Amino acid sequence: MIAELAVTVDVDGEAGLPDGGRGYEHRLSSRSERTYGIARGLPRILAVLAEFEVTATFYVPGITAQRHPDEIREIVELGHELGHHGHSHRRPDTLSAGDQRDEIELGSAALAEHGSAPLGYRAPGWELTDTTLGLLAEHGFLYDSSLMGDDRPYTVAVGDRSLVELPVHWSLDDAPYFSAHADPAGLLAVWSRELELAAAERRPLTLTLHPEILGRPHRADVLRRILERASALGLRSVTHAALASATRPRPAAP
Repeated sequence: MIAELAVTVDVDGEAGLPDGGRGYEHRLSSRSERTYGIARGLPRILAVLAEFEVTATFYVPGITAQRHPDEIREIVELGHELGHHGHSHRRPDTLSAGDQRDEIELGSAALAEHGSAPLGYRAPGWELTDTTLGLLAEHGFLYDSSLMGDDRPYTVAVGDRSLVELPVHWSLDDAPYFSAHADPAGLLAVWSRELELAAAERRPLTLTLHPEILGRPHRADVLRRILERASALGLRSVTHAALASATRPRPAAP
């Protein structure tokens, strides 16, 4: 295993509001922050990635792909990967088995309009269920990126099949750092140290960004500095599909 950096971007749009935005139809301020992420934050993140010639994985709810087809099309045209992020961005643990199936199938169909079916999945709210895992295996997904059972890729058994798990963690997500304050310094310090340790331990590292958060002008520079540091440390940038395809991890310890 070698040190690699996977930049992932959750492009939730309005669907990222609680309960997929239900009840927020007339809350214009809350909705406007989400539209800012699509209109301004996403292009800013794409520009920084292009500056460093980094190809990333963008997890997109089906509804967001339908509402903002031009912006999602641009992501694909720039060579980035699209990953499944539910259809309405509702947490799987709050849904019936039938609704979970609908979320997988409708989301896949919406993303397929922009190319091939997605290879990977990330649960909204990172709340994966056994039912969701079964549906991912049934529909031929290669990998998931919702669990936190290791800081290296591992396999998750699903009946007689398995999925590659590309683990996440809240400390590697931009959202917790800006829930209570707006200073990017804490995020930069933690992510820089995580890059150094990933390089020293020769393991992949996944970072999670949101356009409405890290796409703000003063925060986007964090991504630029992180990519500079990753390059200096010799970390190769990869998409999640490439990482999952190349990884032959050991199963996680019980």
